[in-house]
Amino acid sequence: MVIPFPLTYLWLAAGGLVLLLILLKSFTIARGDQIVVLERRWFGRQMPDGRSVALRHEVGVQARVLGPGFHLLIPFLYKTSKRDFCVIQTNKVGVVRAVAGAAIPSGQFMAKSVECSLFQDGEAFLSNGGQKGPQLAILPEGQYKINPLLFEVAMVDATMIHDNEVGYVESIAGQPVTRDGGNFGSPVACDSFQDAEAFIKNGGQKGPQIAFLPPGYYRINTIMFQVQKMPITKIPGGQVGLVEATDGAKIPEGRLLAARVQGHGNFFDGEAFLRNGGEKGRQLDVLMPGVYRLNPKLFKVIDIVDWTHIEADQVGIVTINEGKPIIDSSKIAAEELPMGTHDNFQDADAFLKAGGQKGLQIPVLRAGNYAINPWFATIEKVDMIQVHIGNCGVVTSYVGADGDDLTDDAVNAKIVTNGCKGIWADPLQPGKHPLNTKICKVDIVPTTQILLNWADNRSSAHELDSNLKTITLRTADAFNVNMDVSVIIHIPVKNAPKVIANLGSINNMISQVLEPAISSHFRNAAQYIQALDLYTRRKELQEKAKEHIDAVLKVHHIDSKDTLIADVVLPPELTKTVTDRQIAEQEKKTFATQKEAQDERRNLENAKAQANMQPKVVESERNVEIQKNLAESHIKEAEGSKQAAILMAEGQATAMRLEAGGQAEATKLNAAANAEATQKVGSAEAEIILAKGTSTAEAYKLEVAAMGRDVFGQIRVIDKIASSSLKLIPENLVMGGGGGEGNGMVNGLFGIALLEKLTGRSFVVREAQPSPGETGSIQR
Repeated sequence: MVIPFPLTYLWLAAGGLVLLLILLKSFTIARGDQIVVLERRWFGRQMPDGRSVALRHEVGVQARVLGPGFHLLIPFLYKTSKRDFCVIQTNKVGVVRAVAGAAIPSGQFMAKSVECSLFQDGEAFLSNGGQKGPQLAILPEGQYKINPLLFEVAMVDATMIHDNEVGYVESIAGQPVTRDGGNFGSPVACDSFQDAEAFIKNGGQKGPQIAFLPPGYYRINTIMFQVQKMPITKIPGGQVGLVEATDGAKIPEGRLLAARVQGHGNFFDGEAFLRNGGEKGRQLDVLMPGVYRLNPKLFKVIDIVDWTHIEADQVGIVTINEGKPIIDSSKIAAEELPMGTHDNFQDADAFLKAGGQKGLQIPVLRAGNYAINPWFATIEKVDMIQVHIGNCGVVTSYVGADGDDLTDDAVNAKIVTNGCKGIWADPLQPGKHPLNTKICKVDIVPTTQILLNWADNRSSAHELDSNLKTITLRTADAFNVNMDVSVIIHIPVKNAPKVIANLGSINNMISQVLEPAISSHFRNAAQYIQALDLYTRRKELQEKAKEHIDAVLKVHHIDSKDTLIADVVLPPELTKTVTDRQIAEQEKKTFATQKEAQDERRNLENAKAQANMQPKVVESERNVEIQKNLAESHIKEAEGSKQAAILMAEGQATAMRLEAGGQAEATKLNAAANAEATQKVGSAEAEIILAKGTSTAEAYKLEVAAMGRDVFGQIRVIDKIASSSLKLIPENLVMGGGGGEGNGMVNGLFGIALLEKLTGRSFVVREAQPSPGETGSIQR
């Protein structure tokens, strides 16, 4: 049969198309960063059940991939697809999960590692028994030809641990921890958890790991290892860190703290800690100030506490919480160890190895800083025992050796040498003493004189008498009388231990000895005394009380210095009677005193009057002298005149002298009379008057004798007239001489002088024109 030409061309075109299609399906080309994923559609074996990716001769998605380049394929046998390379960037890692392969055995979480060229050879992965699921190996940074249909790759950050951090690691795969009581997996060689396959092969244990990651950069499979970044442990200066281990052997019964083990380097090497027998729980050792890289989950720093600081005037009383028990029931404190053995309780391990006992310790910590584990020892800071000047301290020790008794039968308790158990013979002197007050008692005893007041509203500074009250007495006449009493006592230093031994304390001495002795003595004495006699017989009562108190206190080795009755308060009704009586007696004495005072006042007035007249007496005497001098001057003047003038001057001088003498004598007598009158108030006035009269009469007598009776009478008359202010003398007085008689002028001059004296006025003498029958005149 012959085919027509056009039909021939058609078949040729169709064949060409088929050939071209076959050619196109027989090769594939991938770029340099691509892979070709194959899927075989037919002509092959069936895949085993449970597998989703086929090997080379199996139908299905192929495990193998074709890399970049030109690849010839059997036409229509494979379906191809192109994928980019798997790229792991810088500081990243790729964690891989296989979607096909053998099943992971029960109890495991990670697929075993097989040779597969970092998952780039899927055929090898499946042929070598690779398991589906998370893979141990990881992909570091780079490009990988990985079949994305066989492996799922997740790109995660690489693990970066900074300088101030540590990485705590926990594994989800590995062997179980078989160590007794163990929680943490032991370290194995695994390149700091970067080689998960080595971790599994070397027996790494699942769970929290003892090893931790120091600062650095790590490529870690984050599916298998969970890394938690935690800050490093810092212990500031002046503090300690208290550590608790979460893994290790069990602490034996009877102990609270784990024993110290060597070799772990301040808990840095957890493996050495566990290997050497480290125990789980609170640790005896502490972390001193510094920076520590340790596993924060294995070794938890529970607390950071301050060092124990003891001030200069303090002591630290130590109670140990760990160690052997105190077996002797009679002891309240542990056996004493030298402080150097355990470095002031800072080396707890040394304390325990030396056999130290737990409980109250005898030694105390002095001023300073101490790095002591507070779980091991409790420190109570107390002030030193301070004994002030004027006091001593009697120590009663509850610990120590049994010493010999240094006292006699007069002391009720045992007094021993200092340091032994009992009351110490030598008291503490003034100062500060670092004593453990939990193992001894210190009684402060005043060594100066002590004043004790039995009074309701009065108490001494020491307040030992704060409970002492005023004593109420019932007298013989049935009155209730309140009495305040003061007692002065003294306790010698050497007797202070005996006082404490007998009475226990100073307060006991007051309440049990002094208070009953004082109260009972005065109450007994008051039964035989009337109330008012408590005033009059006060001294007698004091002396008897002192003798009684001396005898009582002497038994207790105390010196009684004095016993005084400070105040006696009588009942109001009795006090009023006594007060009224005393007021009456005092008023009687007051009246007598006032009378004496009046007499004295009278004498004083006399003396004052006499003293007041003294200036006048002196003045009169001076006047007498002045008048005398004037009289003498007039006499001298008169003597220089002629005979007539001499006669007149002599008469005038004599008159003036007599007058001055009389006046001086009168003034003198008058002054004496006034002084006498002043001295003798009352009756002296009569004597003054008499003296005045006598002096006047005497003056008159002397004047009469000097001038004659007639002249004196005339002078007195003229004196009286002048004193009465009568104008009897004319302005112009004319006196006649009498026919050539020489005595006329002299008599005239004498008369003028007398007039001037009497009137106090001056006259001028001049010649007048004589009229017939006249001789001359005198004008004023």
